[in-house]
Amino acid sequence: MSATLTELGAGNLDRILIIGAGVVITVLLVFIGFLYLNIDKRKRVETELQRERDLMGSIMETSPMGILVMDNDGKIIFANDQAARVHGVAREEIIGRQHNDPVWKISAHDGSPFPDERLAFNRVMKIRNAVLDIRHAIHWVDGRKVLLSINASPIISDDGSIKKVVASVEDITTRKKVEEALKESAYRFRSLVKTAESVIILLSPDKKILEFNRMAEQLFGRTRHEVLGRDYYELFVPERLWADHNRQFATVLSGNPLRLLENYVIARGGEERMIQWSLSRLLDAKGGALGVLAVGQDVTERKRSEVELCEARDAAEEASRAKSEFLANMSHEIRTPISAIIGMSEMTLSTDLTGEQQGYLVTVKKAAESLLHIINDILDISKIEARKMELRPEDFNLFEMLEKQLSVLKVQAEEKGIELRAHMGDDVSRCYHGDEYRLGQIIINLVGNAIKFTEKGYVEISVDHAGSFEEGAVLEFRVKDTGIGISDNKAEKLFESFVQLNAGYSKRHPGSGLGLAISRQLVEMMGGYITFTSKEGWGSEFKFTIKLKSSVGECAETDTSFFEEGGDGKGLVARILLAEDNATNQLYIAHFLTEQGFEVETAENGLEALELLEKSGPFDVILMDVQMPEMDGLEATKRIRQQGNDIPIIALTAYAMEGDREKFLSNGMDAYSSKPVNIDELVQIIGKLVPHSKH
Repeated sequence: MSATLTELGAGNLDRILIIGAGVVITVLLVFIGFLYLNIDKRKRVETELQRERDLMGSIMETSPMGILVMDNDGKIIFANDQAARVHGVAREEIIGRQHNDPVWKISAHDGSPFPDERLAFNRVMKIRNAVLDIRHAIHWVDGRKVLLSINASPIISDDGSIKKVVASVEDITTRKKVEEALKESAYRFRSLVKTAESVIILLSPDKKILEFNRMAEQLFGRTRHEVLGRDYYELFVPERLWADHNRQFATVLSGNPLRLLENYVIARGGEERMIQWSLSRLLDAKGGALGVLAVGQDVTERKRSEVELCEARDAAEEASRAKSEFLANMSHEIRTPISAIIGMSEMTLSTDLTGEQQGYLVTVKKAAESLLHIINDILDISKIEARKMELRPEDFNLFEMLEKQLSVLKVQAEEKGIELRAHMGDDVSRCYHGDEYRLGQIIINLVGNAIKFTEKGYVEISVDHAGSFEEGAVLEFRVKDTGIGISDNKAEKLFESFVQLNAGYSKRHPGSGLGLAISRQLVEMMGGYITFTSKEGWGSEFKFTIKLKSSVGECAETDTSFFEEGGDGKGLVARILLAEDNATNQLYIAHFLTEQGFEVETAENGLEALELLEKSGPFDVILMDVQMPEMDGLEATKRIRQQGNDIPIIALTAYAMEGDREKFLSNGMDAYSSKPVNIDELVQIIGKLVPHSKH
């Protein structure tokens, strides 16, 4: 039995030992597993912490801001590359230095030493909070002064003490300069707006007043502070103009500026005044519409002056028209009887007269011609003053023109017993393109004056080639005499209108005193100038130049006389219808045309002319007086042209104002001859219009 018990006890003990060993192993395995898990977790944490430290280090290293880390004693223990660049020094030279090392050369804005208690590190340690520090320092590399912005923050340990101080450092020198420049620019703009002598207003897109300068205050009678932020239209624009202003405002906001825009505003005291504006759009930094800048000037008084000037101009133009009409009518009324006097004198001189009678008639004819010359001068000076004198260039033979003028003047010279000489330069061409009539007028004025004031000796005219221009030649004319001369104290008035320098002579040789004034104007119109030299008692010399273009058509360069070249009517066989209401002129013109070999029938008005044309035609040419009863010459010409009849029609009229010739030609007439009619010139015109009748 004891053996059995012993055997039984030994078996249980082994079982107990085995179970105990299993429990211990299990506990150990659990502990080992727990320990492993704990170690793995800590490794992961450490890895994460290392990753974060690496990330933080990478951020600090690559930060665009300079980063400095200082321990609680103020020694720099970390600095990134940007911090080194900001200070202009190698990174290794920063680490280990004190934050207030003298090498930094820190200074205040005025250049004085920077107070130690205001340094970022000292202030953080004192107030235990983040601080901002802006200060100047000297750049180590190039020695320039830089402006630094430092943001410093503390790192607090678990026990509440400051372990480290982290500071970001930025060089704000350039930014500060830009800010200062912007401030200066804004200041200048405000000063400009404030002191400008123009009204300047800045409006927002919704028409609120953003700026209002001193001149605007004076114009509107409101201060800047009163109107800022208020609606401009409600304050200063008449309500009837709101729609127009809205369209203009929208146009400017769309990017189209408006210049010299004029409109009314309600000014001081409720008065409406006219302002001339220049409107332009202002943009903000993002390109959006900031508003409309309006710069204006008060033009109310100027506009009133312009209205007054316009009224004065209209009155002057009306007076000028009245003057022109008066001169035209007077020209017609005076020329008609003068034409009769000259014509009848010429007719009577061709009859048998006693010497005494012939002398009387010659005196009458000369007096009438002198009166006609004065009337022509007055009309010419009126045209010049009204700027209505125009040149009518055409091809002409210079030699023949001079021969024609000098043949008349030669008679005057011979009557006084003086010699009239003429000289033509070898290099002067015969044919040119210019206004033959006006050039002849200058010759008549200058040579006629020379003959008038010369009692003995000679008068000489010479023509020379003085140069060339692209289209023709410059000719120089000289008129020299041995007359009374002109004193120096009277010379300055020589070319003035209605001036006669020799009072004693003017009684013996009356005239209008306009010849030289007209001649100077005509010379200048022809591209030249006129001068004179004179010695009292010894004579004078007038010199003028003109530009004449080369002839563009046919011009026979022969020595034939004036009338032989153009077709003088000699040998013409032509039927002429003369429509003339003045019986004296009718008799005079018909008489001399008949002497030239023409067949002439007369009519007293336009209606009779139409009847004769129908019943007694055909005619080769019609001489048509412009002003006649029943039907005038213009209406008669119109009727003839409407019938398809192209018979040449020559206007005969005492009207001689600027524009008359063009009016007659535009109404269907072919040529123009002014009264008193010069028969020789009229015959020449007829010869040009009816060359087929020559034989």
